[in-house]
Amino acid sequence: MPDAAPPPGAARNSGADGEARGHAPAGEVRRETADGARGHETGPWGWALAGLAVLALGLYLTSLRGLLSPFLLYWVVVALLLPFRGRPGHALLVGVATVLGLVWLLATTGFLVAPFVLGLLLAYMLDPLVDRIQARGVGRSLAILILIAPVGAAVLGGVLFGVPAVAGEVQRVIDASPLLLDRFAAFVGRAAEWLDRVPGVDSDALVERLQAIRPEDVVGYLRERHREITQGLVSGIVGVGRGLSSLVSVVGYVFLAPVLAFYLLRDYDGIVARARALVPRPKEEAVVSFAREYDYLLSRYLRGQLTVALLLGVLTAVGLFLVGFPYALLLGSLVGVLSLVPYLGLALSLIPAVAIALMSGDVLWSLIKLAGVFGVTQVLEGTVISPRIVGESVGLHPVWVVLALSIGGFFLGFAGFLLAVPVAVGVKLLVQRGVVRYTQSSLYRGDG
Repeated sequence: MPDAAPPPGAARNSGADGEARGHAPAGEVRRETADGARGHETGPWGWALAGLAVLALGLYLTSLRGLLSPFLLYWVVVALLLPFRGRPGHALLVGVATVLGLVWLLATTGFLVAPFVLGLLLAYMLDPLVDRIQARGVGRSLAILILIAPVGAAVLGGVLFGVPAVAGEVQRVIDASPLLLDRFAAFVGRAAEWLDRVPGVDSDALVERLQAIRPEDVVGYLRERHREITQGLVSGIVGVGRGLSSLVSVVGYVFLAPVLAFYLLRDYDGIVARARALVPRPKEEAVVSFAREYDYLLSRYLRGQLTVALLLGVLTAVGLFLVGFPYALLLGSLVGVLSLVPYLGLALSLIPAVAIALMSGDVLWSLIKLAGVFGVTQVLEGTVISPRIVGESVGLHPVWVVLALSIGGFFLGFAGFLLAVPVAVGVKLLVQRGVVRYTQSSLYRGDG
């Protein structure tokens, strides 16, 4: 039999008894909470004292600047900002400090971080292929080996055979430089008549300066710098050593990066799942949407652009070889590497090619061969290769890519060059979302 409900007066009496026993009514509790919250608010004197404390700490840290590092200063900044957690601007300040800390870390340890970044990018690009092979009943580890083994063999073969071959091409240029310069001088003499027809050009002075270049001086300079040129070529391919020997750099990039890629690929889906589990639940939908769009842009650009660069390098080298143009392998390698930089790469690869054509025996015929090969490869790249591999557009403007590669390579070396495009894609998406929020705000509409 259910208990009888207490009479209405009993509830009122119970409330009164509660007040008599020291329990404040709900209204008073809310008032006390509000008063306590107001008591914890930072007044003008509180902000002044906080400013003085920060100033004093800054002076103290300045006196200890020889013992401090940006890593320690980062945690000092985080600790100082901890009492202001939840206030406007706190997350922004911590984010800026974190970004600056990461930049410092990459700038100081880029030569050590670069193999890890390279392994991560390799795992990111190969993961879809591993998933496709695994879907056909092949074990994931075996599927990874099927992909990693050819890539590692190709890179190792390129380092062991490709670099010496390109270095040999450089040596051939140096050995042939006296003959090439004599041919160039003869070409300048024949071009004097053409230059006389160009208004505003002092052909006599220009020809005199060009003919004043003595071949023996150029040959002597190139022979003195031959070792530096060869070492610079190797360093440019395997990354800047920053004090490490070339052998250690080769081991790091050729062996360490594929090993890291193997282990990352083996647990790639688990890493993604654990990262998603750490996202705050209220933000999960927005973060997942951002990550999907980021993955779409970055994957299409990286996989497509690397494939296009490889095809352009091979087509250029084969084309120049078939038409009998000298140093075809050297020029094809330059085209493949430099084509990773939109537009600017084509111009940079044309400079040595035109120079070699001008110093050849038959300048006009060499220029025709060069123009034919470069013209055909660029037409194929623009009409067939890029549209089929990269797509019509990945939403990443070439100027944005060039700017990112220049800044990343200048400040952070090879590691910055590797991270330039991924960071540029992220910044682009953040800017797009910022613009959308601004156009939807009352400030833009003028409602406020």
